[in-house]
Amino acid sequence: MSTVRSQGRRSLLVVGIALSLVAPAPAWAGQPGESNGWKTESSAAPAEDDDTVVLDDSPGPAKKKSSSGKKKDKVKAQPREAMIKAQVEKAEAERAPLQDQAQQLSDAGNLEGAVGLLAGGAEALRDPVLHLAAADARQKLARKRSADQAKAEWEASLRHIDRADALLAANSGGAVDGIRVNPDDLETMHAWSTELRTAADGALPDLVRRTNPVRRNARGELIAGSIFLAGGLAALGVMGGGIYLSKSADRELPKAGDNPEYLAPLEAQKKQGDTMTAAGAVAGVLGVALGVTLVALGATDFKKARQEQLSRVRVSPAVAPTFGGLFVSARF
Repeated sequence: MSTVRSQGRRSLLVVGIALSLVAPAPAWAGQPGESNGWKTESSAAPAEDDDTVVLDDSPGPAKKKSSSGKKKDKVKAQPREAMIKAQVEKAEAERAPLQDQAQQLSDAGNLEGAVGLLAGGAEALRDPVLHLAAADARQKLARKRSADQAKAEWEASLRHIDRADALLAANSGGAVDGIRVNPDDLETMHAWSTELRTAADGALPDLVRRTNPVRRNARGELIAGSIFLAGGLAALGVMGGGIYLSKSADRELPKAGDNPEYLAPLEAQKKQGDTMTAAGAVAGVLGVALGVTLVALGATDFKKARQEQLSRVRVSPAVAPTFGGLFVSARF
């Protein structure tokens, strides 16, 4: 009986071995020397044709991949108002220390230092507010300077105003990165710019007239010509006096005869008259000639300076949120 069972077991074992050699291995059974494939599949990306579900904080059904890109763009893109506010706050933080230091210098009586600080900061930061502040400081400094220095300060203030107007125009319609003034304050900035420009246009004509090199030359030529002309006329008067003395001596010499008491004074008088006549003639002719020439040149230059002053016209851009155009100012 035991013999029959052992033979049956052997038969079953042989049949099992034969089936294992013929049948394929199951999918989960890896071949010798290969890693288990399920680990790779579990970490692999899903197929492209599968919809990827993106979780949202808001209640509602999950959104698919097709709408996830728009959601991310909305998260990344900040509202323009918030970006403008950030730029304005940054600009205010950058300019505030310069304004405080400039005010301290001005209060201490160092207005020149305040002007230099504001002008340098305006150029470095490309800030229209600092440009207008620098223009204001330069105009205050100009009122304490001589004509030539005042003219230079007033003209420099106009350059600051022009630069500020250009930056304010860029602030109105440019990129967010170029905004340094709150859009609500643009009208106030333009009003400040107009006020400063009006002050400069009112002060410069007289300074230009007084410091005009052509006009200054004309004035000098007129003065010098008048002096030479007066000297020439005086010299001609001396020449006339010399002629009178010489002729008077000639009339009296025949009466003196050989008397030395009368002869010597008359000869001295005649010699003096001849000297005065010669010197007066030379000085008078030269003086009158130079005087007339210089007076004529001075009158010509004065007329030229007047024409230049009448033809002086200033054109500058003017841009505001509600209008755009040009400022035209003529100086008479």
